[in-house]
Order: sequence, then structure tokens, then C-alpha cells
Amino acid sequence: MTIKLKAFAKLNLLLDITGIMPNGYHYLSNVTQSVDVADILTVKAQKSDSFCCKTTCDNPDIPIDESNIVYKAAKKFSDKAGFYISCDIDIEKHVPLMGGMGGSSVDGAGTLYALNSIFDNILSEKEILAIGEEIGADIPLCYIGGTLYSYSNEKSSRIERITAVTDAVFLCIQPDFSCSTGTAYKMYDENHIVPYKKTKQFVGEIQEKGTVYASKDMYNIFNVLYNDKRIDDIKAELKKHGAKASEMTGSGSVVFGVFDSMEEAEKAKSELSFKYKTIFTCKPTKIGVVTL
Repeated sequence: MTIKLKAFAKLNLLLDITGIMPNGYHYLSNVTQSVDVADILTVKAQKSDSFCCKTTCDNPDIPIDESNIVYKAAKKFSDKAGFYISCDIDIEKHVPLMGGMGGSSVDGAGTLYALNSIFDNILSEKEILAIGEEIGADIPLCYIGGTLYSYSNEKSSRIERITAVTDAVFLCIQPDFSCSTGTAYKMYDENHIVPYKKTKQFVGEIQEKGTVYASKDMYNIFNVLYNDKRIDDIKAELKKHGAKASEMTGSGSVVFGVFDSMEEAEKAKSELSFKYKTIFTCKPTKIGVVTL
């Protein structure tokens, strides 16, 4: 059986580190929004006598060996389902890599969605999300999609769907430099930053007044840790060209501006395209994956 689907990217409207786990990993607080930039996956799978996953991709920068996230997702799905599978997965790449938009996580999420559909939803959503979390923290967020508030602490880890007024249009810029996530985490470990105090307020504002209104309280702790003037300059340019607010997504380096309308966002895109090679508009989506 073959399934073709879109796996949507995400933007972090809010991202905070709230502590360090005993194993050295970090507790996070997140508000994410799925957007209509998507990779297209074609997944063909059947039961087999041994596990096999062949991956193809139109982007030569994507590894197609066992290090690819779709291979890892397929293997863990097979292990959890309790039978071997043979699958062919083709990725048509559109989500930026190394940008903080879930560039690889969307493919892991799409793979799990497709395989579970092909095999009659043998695994529950809870089981699928647990597999995703083992591979990468963003996979469950990309799988569920929409507007989500997620957080982890010493007592629990939760993902909550938010009924939000998704009234914003986003203009995204990926600069020609990347950011070192490892360095940022090390900086946090050496000098903890007090958790952001407006997180609950931000979630309430999105629910009651919409993303555009709430955008004034967006926050990304990685932007604070990087303290990179180049990121701040892009944020300032987006606001100069009409964005209500601007922030970096994930651990970077994509920076996005929040606009009232597509007309305003496209106008800003036209004015900034001469300076940035990778610049694009996108709108919110209510889901993470959709079958074509």
C-alpha cells in the first residue's frame, strides 16, 4: 500500500528552558504553530520477512542511509508493531534545514503517520508519540500539529492542544549562517536564566485575542543565549517593514515576522528579497500531517 502526504513545518512562538534533567537534558516550555510549508512524503510499505527501509530525496544534502530520521522512525515503528516491514520512502524537501522549523522532524512525523495508516492504525496516538519522542523532541509536535502548548518538568511532560485564533501571516527569513545549539545549551548550563514569566499569559492571549495580539509577548531563550546581533538586525528589519513582532524559531536560524495580512507580508517580502536568498510567507495550519 502507498500513501502520499504533506508533513507541515512549525514555528516556535515561545521557547524557554526551565531546568536541567538529572541526565543532563533540559526541561522545555514551548508554544508551537504548524504552518503550511511542508515536505511531501510518498511511503510504500508491506509486511516482510526482514526489516528494510529504502529512502530517496530530491535534496542531495539529506542522508539516505540509516542515519536518516525516516529510517529510525520506520525501524522503531516496526519494533513496536511486532512485525517486520519493507518500505520505500521518498522525500520531496521544502522545509528548510538547520532552521528551527522542524526540518527533519516533519519527515519522522510523516513516516510514523503513514506507516500507522498503512497498517490499520495498529498503534495508538500515545504509542506513536512515545516513539517520536525517543527519536526527537519535535516529532510529537509535528505529528499532532496545530497550535500547541508543551512543557516538561520534574513531575510531568505534556502536550496540550490550544484552541487559538490563528489570525496571523508569517514572513520567514533564513540567513546564510547557522547557530550552535550545543554552545547555547552549554551557556545555559553555566549560567541559568530565570524562566520566562509571561508563558501562561501568552497562552491565554493566543486563545482569547489571537496570535497577532499575543505576538508582542513572544520569547525565545536561544535568542537570549546567542545574543547575536545578526539575528537582532533581521528582527528589526522585519518590524521596520510592517511586522507586528518578530522572533527566531527553535534554535535558529530562521527568523519570522508576524503580519496582519498576506498582502502586508508579501509587500515586506518584496522589499527584503534583494537582501535575503531564502525568504517566504506562510500561514497557520490546524494539523501536522495531511494525506494527499
